[in-house]
Amino acid sequence: MAAPAAPAAPDSAGAVVERVGRVSVVGNVLTDSTRILRTFEVGSGSRYNDDAVRRGIRKLFALGLFSDVWAEKFQRDGTVDLLLHVSERPRITRIEFSGNQKRESSELEKKLQLRVGETYSPTAAQSQVDSLLTYYRDEGFAQASVEAVADTTVGPRQVALRFVIREGERVKITNIRFEGASAFAEGKLRKKLKTRRKGLFGGGEVKLESFKEDAERLESFFRNNGYRDMRVVGHALEPGDQPRHLTYAITIDEGRRYRIGSVSWSGNHIVSDADLTALWQPKPGEVYDQSRIQRTQGLAYADYAEKGYLYLSIEPRETVRDSVVDVAYGVTEGQPSNVRLVEISGNRATREKVIRREIDIHEGDRFKRSALVRTQGDIFRLGIFEDVQVDFSPADSTDVDIQLKVKEKQVGTASAGAGYTSQSGVTGFIELGHNNVLGNAQSLSLHLERGSNLENYFVSFTEPWFRDTPTLLGFSAFNSSRDYDLYRQKRVGGSGRIGRPLPWPDYSRGSMSYQLENVTISGLTSSLTPADSIALIGLTPGKGQLTSSLSFDFLRNSADNPFYPTKGTRLAFNSELAGGPFGGSVSYHKHRIEGRIYLPSVLRGVTTMLRARIGLLGEYGDQNSSIPAYERFRLGGGTTSDPLRGYDDYQIVPEKFIVEVPAAYRTDTTIVGIDTTYARVPTLFQKVRYPGGRFAAAYSVEQQFPIVHPLHGVLFFDAGNTWDLWGELRPLDLKMGAGLGFRMEIPLLGNIGFDYGYGFNRDDGPRAVGHFLLGNVNF
Repeated sequence: MAAPAAPAAPDSAGAVVERVGRVSVVGNVLTDSTRILRTFEVGSGSRYNDDAVRRGIRKLFALGLFSDVWAEKFQRDGTVDLLLHVSERPRITRIEFSGNQKRESSELEKKLQLRVGETYSPTAAQSQVDSLLTYYRDEGFAQASVEAVADTTVGPRQVALRFVIREGERVKITNIRFEGASAFAEGKLRKKLKTRRKGLFGGGEVKLESFKEDAERLESFFRNNGYRDMRVVGHALEPGDQPRHLTYAITIDEGRRYRIGSVSWSGNHIVSDADLTALWQPKPGEVYDQSRIQRTQGLAYADYAEKGYLYLSIEPRETVRDSVVDVAYGVTEGQPSNVRLVEISGNRATREKVIRREIDIHEGDRFKRSALVRTQGDIFRLGIFEDVQVDFSPADSTDVDIQLKVKEKQVGTASAGAGYTSQSGVTGFIELGHNNVLGNAQSLSLHLERGSNLENYFVSFTEPWFRDTPTLLGFSAFNSSRDYDLYRQKRVGGSGRIGRPLPWPDYSRGSMSYQLENVTISGLTSSLTPADSIALIGLTPGKGQLTSSLSFDFLRNSADNPFYPTKGTRLAFNSELAGGPFGGSVSYHKHRIEGRIYLPSVLRGVTTMLRARIGLLGEYGDQNSSIPAYERFRLGGGTTSDPLRGYDDYQIVPEKFIVEVPAAYRTDTTIVGIDTTYARVPTLFQKVRYPGGRFAAAYSVEQQFPIVHPLHGVLFFDAGNTWDLWGELRPLDLKMGAGLGFRMEIPLLGNIGFDYGYGFNRDDGPRAVGHFLLGNVNF
């Protein structure tokens, strides 16, 4: 109870101001009075106000604990005493289920939002009935019914709640029928629905929310194909030809089919009539398409956004003349917008300057849509963010604030494990790497790998913005040893690189690098005959060959995502000049060009990738003998420098370089008089493919599609070959392979994948081969 209030005092106008005296509560048994008074918020001694009392009553109702609340007031000596009358809702003491034979009560309890001890109301009970019905129908019990029964005899202000369930039979939709639809075949209409018939691979589920989406999909399909007035009249579930089968019947009113007449624009001054008219020039007799009207509206908004106009209205008005529809777009342009602020959020580890230097639109600039899209793509191409969201909001007047919300990805790799390739066999590796060192987008990598046929030690560092300028500096050092068919090769060296963005063409960068390496050949196979050794021209066993080379690189990359692109192109060119003025013991020039184009498919999430690779290796003048054989092109494998899936690593070389050498022998003894002659006779031969071609070409077509994040699938077709001399070039003589695979990006491991390809033109007979590597491999 509140203490008595002080006597009322007159206000400035002389009127008596009433104060609240005592505030008390009656009728509450389960709810504490202190909680009620605290929620009511009209306290003793405060100035009395009828509106405040009404607000307090509404707050008490909002608690959901009372079925009725009202206030009784008693006036005395300038004060008002309040007595709150509350009628408490009963509390639920027990929840039980009956009639459920095919679903456990514990499972049904999980679908309820009510719990024992909470207040009961018929509205809350009906909400639980709806939840249970939805659950049963999603489970295929389309004829299920649920009733909530409240037993109020268990005690004062207590309710035992029981859900009476009639499950019925579990049913499936086995047939879908359309009534009133004659314009399109039923098979075509069924493909537009979310609801599917029961088939070999599932389907047939009865889901009420899907029926609404079915209607929207059908209406959209018809209206995009001329039937402007089409509507779904209704749907029904009818008994099928068997007890547990249902027919899903959809009734349609198609209406007449319309065609487009004229398309006109009015009210536009900033964007010309010619530019807007070019967005849609209907052909004579073109069928009415609602999506085309909306798409053209969106394109017009984009044109205005490119010029900074965001606060405008573009409204299409349709005029019907018999079976012809004229579309008139009315434009209200408004005022242009400037950028007030560019805000960045979500970068916990990355320094803000790393993001800001990729931004193409700044404070004070006129808003430009393409600059915002370019900014999003450039930040994505850093490769250190999982997601980049771009949005803008109104600021003062017509200005806008731009928000860049980034989600950082796990860019550090610290992994150890085992991997396998057909060339190197089983290997163990330790890898440490980071693509965002100290939040500066610098890259550091350390790779240690060893196996029975391979040793590989590699370290590299890249600074993308040296001294806060767009100058890239990088270095690497390596020490590797690998067994090939005929010999063991050891390479030791290092390189340095410098590069900068190019002003033209867009999205391009040029770089120059110098590399110094020493290559040593050892372990020549003893099975080689002198004739076979001719293939190793330029290799001096046990003596190192020093290569000093300068390389020039050009890269243009407009792909929208560095890991799973959906659109854009990538063009890379590398030209390496070794020897000559750069010194060393070998001289050659080597050139590679690779082009990729990513095309979005008509299927959502599917991307088509077309790729072409061409390689050329030549000598300075007439110095063919100075070209090291290990620099020639050998195609094959999935993770080599020149992959072609469906073939073993380095399997594809010019046919004239495929030779058979003995792999096993027997000893024959011949006695002539008193002399005995011993002869080693080959009993088993193996094919050796060496040294490779001076020309190479490879082409690929891939269909990339998401499966379940972060797993992606790939369907591929590869074709390629190598040649030794210009006169031997046969551009259509290609080795082909096809197959499927998957890609997955895993934190701390990087990218892993597997491709299973079938080689159609293998020299050892057509067959399939797998290509995979566990670890951080780029595809």
